Amino acid sequence: MVSIRDAKMSFQSGRQIMSIHSLFGKRLAVTTAYAFLFLFVVSEGIAFAQTQAPANGKVTVNYTYTKIRGFASNQFAIWIEDETGRYVRTLFVTNYTARKDGWKKRQQSLVNWVKASDIKNLTKERIDAMSGATPKPGRLSVVWDMKDSSGRTVAPGVYIYKIEGCLFWKKNEVWTGKITVGGAAATSQAQVSYYPEGAEKSGKVLITGVSAAYEPGSR
Repeated sequence: MVSIRDAKMSFQSGRQIMSIHSLFGKRLAVTTAYAFLFLFVVSEGIAFAQTQAPANGKVTVNYTYTKIRGFASNQFAIWIEDETGRYVRTLFVTNYTARKDGWKKRQQSLVNWVKASDIKNLTKERIDAMSGATPKPGRLSVVWDMKDSSGRTVAPGVYIYKIEGCLFWKKNEVWTGKITVGGAAATSQAQVSYYPEGAEKSGKVLITGVSAAYEPGSR
């Protein structure tokens, strides 16, 4: 016959065993939860790294330049923005506008590029790197190597290429196109707009036939 004392001891031992099991169960649950969380973070990190891998290849922007006779014209700039309109890099700008401070002397010319590039805060080295002599008329091209103004390779995505040209004094044109990089080869045609209103009636032709082609490279 089991005594009351033995029963109490047995009951207490049972409670201890249950407490141990309960504690073990809680610890196992917490450990399992942490394990799942770790796996989730790692997998998400891998997925993020894969989607954010730098873009490779190049974008070639093609255009036709026609020289305008006279003064206060023949200035143009070519640059890249991201899909949100944030400045990425200038591919080319004429010497007079950049190196010779034409952006100060003719403030009505290439106002969009001047604002986007923030040229007033650029070093001489950066200005020299993006500037070039006004080219000879004809079918021309400039290549973007997928790097931003700091030399870092951009992420895959949609980018905007622009060419802004000065037709005469404050009469300007802007060619705008979009190109997707980081995946398959792609091509794009740009569209033109003019400012201020009526600038297209000047009868002058500076830039035409703007397009772009993306060629993926090998990893």
